[in-house]
Amino acid sequence: MTKQSQMMTDRRNAFRKMGKLLLAAGGALTAVYFAIGREGPIDDWVVVGSVKDIPPGVIQGRLVRVVARGKWFNQNVERAIWLLRNPDDSVTVLGGICPHKGYNINWRSDLGTFVCPGHKSAFDSMGRVLSGPSPRPLDSLEHQVENGVLKVRYQKFKANLPAKEVVT
Repeated sequence: MTKQSQMMTDRRNAFRKMGKLLLAAGGALTAVYFAIGREGPIDDWVVVGSVKDIPPGVIQGRLVRVVARGKWFNQNVERAIWLLRNPDDSVTVLGGICPHKGYNINWRSDLGTFVCPGHKSAFDSMGRVLSGPSPRPLDSLEHQVENGVLKVRYQKFKANLPAKEVVT
């Protein structure tokens, strides 16, 4: 074997080893992500604020800070909710996640609808499906008003199911 052919063989072997190492490292990182990095269930009561601060008849978005409980780690995360103060001072509280694939939904006041940017599901102001692939309405969130202060139970629900089901 000539010196040049020996170098080519050594070079090929080196590239094979590097390729195997890169594949192994990528697989290990993927396994770590799925084992510890994925967001777990969320089930927290949070204080949103005074009901008087929500203008009647106007849909208003808020961010709430909740804890996602993973298998090994808990993460503090912010999640969007949508509030509507009704004429009788009751409050409608909707989750900010599309039930189809979990995209964040947006309120389009010019259209009078919630719109999902992912697959274009549309919902009316009460969360009912108007169009698109969403299998159910927007998820309403349990809430209570104590001494004029709104508290919301934020829960994470499974996506793409016809009935609301809490992630456990």
